[in-house]
Amino acid sequence: MIPVEQIKDLIDKSNIDKKSSFAEFIAKLFDSKFIEIYLGDAYEEVSTEQISTTYPAVFCGKVVGAYKECLIINAAFINKHKKYQMGNIVFINERSIRALNEVDENGIMEEMFIRSRECIIMKKKFEL
Repeated sequence: MIPVEQIKDLIDKSNIDKKSSFAEFIAKLFDSKFIEIYLGDAYEEVSTEQISTTYPAVFCGKVVGAYKECLIINAAFINKHKKYQMGNIVFINERSIRALNEVDENGIMEEMFIRSRECIIMKKKFEL
């Protein structure tokens, strides 16, 4: 997890240099880190009880860099032999990014999406 102080420092530096885009900010902050990017799309799995469950669909990979408003990642994918592989370079427009997260031991996107009623539980549990 990137320390909050490092994020605030980079924000301060980016506010001084008004030319930096969101994609460039992300590329500096997550340089060579493994991230997941949520664009608002979902995929769905149907269980045996014919109940449909929707999951957030994400791009997953290592940050390569950015060019203006374009974030570039070395994305993971499933090849034709059904094996996980890296090496698909993906160019993502910063305006399409709804959320992103470093892939680490602090939760993935799917775990962070919660029902609205759970917010009160979270607030009580973590409020200082």
